[in-house]
Amino acid sequence: MNLRSLLPLGLLLVGLLVGLGGGAALRPGPTTVTEVVRETTVQTATATLTVLQPTTVTQTLRLVDVITTTRTALTTVTNVATKTVTTVTTALTTVYPAERGDVLVTDRGSGDKDTRPFTLETVSDLKITVRIKARADLRWVSLSWYLYNVEEGSWIKHGEVDEEEGVFEFYAARVPAGNWYIRILAANCDWEITVEKVT
Repeated sequence: MNLRSLLPLGLLLVGLLVGLGGGAALRPGPTTVTEVVRETTVQTATATLTVLQPTTVTQTLRLVDVITTTRTALTTVTNVATKTVTTVTTALTTVYPAERGDVLVTDRGSGDKDTRPFTLETVSDLKITVRIKARADLRWVSLSWYLYNVEEGSWIKHGEVDEEEGVFEFYAARVPAGNWYIRILAANCDWEITVEKVT
């Protein structure tokens, strides 16, 4: 094989390579957009070239096409309506009125007893007066009183007299607002109790 017979084959190959390179250089590049999906398609072409001598050269060419797809996102707007419901609960409060003026309650007896309830609308000072008359020997006379809250069932103040008779005064300072009663525990005496609001 001589050099003159290979020349047309060499020129053909050079022409093909220049054509492919020039075409790739002149093609505009892809534009990038937000949310771009690229699909690449590869095509394969086969060219067969016959030379004067019985020699066959096969060349594989890769052609690459870039396909650009743009997606548009849809925006969903949700409006939420808020409803405010106000519930007003009214509590019914029992109020026990005073007997007269500043005297909240008066009671008498000869043994254990609870007085009727009375109401304090504000924090108050109370004067508790107890009159005791013995029904037996003084050493067996006893009286105790307790200031109880109606709602809670617990006492906050108390006083007692043992082995005496007469009139006794007790003071309960800063008693909270609320409903109250006096529980008397007495033995061997007649008694009378008065609860007054100190002004």
